[in-house]
Amino acid sequence: MIRRTMILTTAAAACLLSGAASASYSEAFNGTNEGGWTWGFGDTFPAFGGNPGSYLQTAGLDTFAPMPRTTTAVNEFTGDYNALGVTSVGVDLKTDFAGSTGGRPCTLMLIHDNGTPGTPLDDTAAYFMGPNIPAAGAGWISYDYDVPSQEATLPTGWLLLNLGDSGAPPNHTWAQVIQDVNRVQFFYGDPTYFFIFQQWGLGMDNVRIETDAPVPGDVNGDGVVNFADILAIIGQWGFCPGCAGDLDGDNNVGFSDILIVIGNWS
Repeated sequence: MIRRTMILTTAAAACLLSGAASASYSEAFNGTNEGGWTWGFGDTFPAFGGNPGSYLQTAGLDTFAPMPRTTTAVNEFTGDYNALGVTSVGVDLKTDFAGSTGGRPCTLMLIHDNGTPGTPLDDTAAYFMGPNIPAAGAGWISYDYDVPSQEATLPTGWLLLNLGDSGAPPNHTWAQVIQDVNRVQFFYGDPTYFFIFQQWGLGMDNVRIETDAPVPGDVNGDGVVNFADILAIIGQWGFCPGCAGDLDGDNNVGFSDILIVIGNWS
């Protein structure tokens, strides 16, 4: 699922679920570049013309498909999305000029490097194709992608791609990718296609990520840890693989899980 909206403020995001560890981060390129975002050529940071203010610009980029992406190893946009409780990733984009933009989706790619950052041939990407990229002269367009980081299997609408060979089966599963995202990029098109090379003038602003990390010990999912969670554990008592009350992951709901609740009492 994809939403074309502007980012929530940190305060607004914190109100989404009372008691949950909600947060958001947005890189506006105002003297910073968290993640080391790059177009790959001709990066500049104009002070005006962004959405609003400064932004990351390229002019004269010659490529078949622009791929703005992170380059630093550890940053706000990478890591264990499942543990962080990532709920969405978004960006604002504009196209100043291009030979053709028609029919190209704007694709979010979450990439796992298999522990070998210098060897991209064994990378696997989980990707979601959203609405089309901005047409030339259309101004800024916001893209926000829902990221179901708590899903154990590949969510509806998401696909996996082996970047070393698009015709080969993916090297990793959704769970493996989402638990170790090493690079984030936006791909101008379907990443399984190849397009004609052309020159581009482009802008990027407000790259953002939102999280809503699960509260440890919150068995009933109400955002707080209290006696109600102990009652929920009692209701699931015994051998119960995959149950919310199995906090220690031993496939049994019992006293050890109650101790975890007590240790995280709100």
